[in-house]
Amino acid sequence: MGTYFEWVADLDATEADAPELGRRVVDALVARGVLLREVSPDAALGGVGHLPGPAWADTIAGSGSGSDSGLGTVSGEAPWGMSVTVGREVYDGGQGGVEAVTCPRCSVRRSFFGPPEEFGPTCSDEDGLRWFYDAAATWRDGGAADLECRACGVASPVAEWSADDAALACLGLTFWGWDELRPEAIGWIAEATGGHRIVRGSGKV
Repeated sequence: MGTYFEWVADLDATEADAPELGRRVVDALVARGVLLREVSPDAALGGVGHLPGPAWADTIAGSGSGSDSGLGTVSGEAPWGMSVTVGREVYDGGQGGVEAVTCPRCSVRRSFFGPPEEFGPTCSDEDGLRWFYDAAATWRDGGAADLECRACGVASPVAEWSADDAALACLGLTFWGWDELRPEAIGWIAEATGGHRIVRGSGKV
């Protein structure tokens, strides 16, 4: 069946300031009752995380009224918890299927999925996905990797490209078993980071 999750990434956090920013976010969510200070291996998949607090449902878009997103739980049962990741990481839906990326220089969007007449029988641009994910993996592992835009011909660092449903970031939060997060919850996280650019997505592993 798999495990659903929501992820939130700070696009402006550096490797140096990510640990402190992560602590600030946890402090803010603990203060709101969304999380407990306590960490537990039962709160995250493959690691430890902060257990949900009494006000965890305040973060959920469909809480109390049901949800058609298919993610997480809106039944009143608490989700697992939230884990904080610091350091370079690639955040996506867990299946390696980023929809598209946009060049930071010319703003042309390159899609990786589409109709068979354009993308072939798999309806996907496998070479394009490999192009992006190979560069993203090099960046995640501490290297430098550029992507050359086929529209304008300019090569830019992969971390400067914007990706649909994915992000390269040095600070990320994973809400395990959570349903879709409300915009207000994203706002609380942004406020705790000092107004950084915050993006979110969902996935399943």
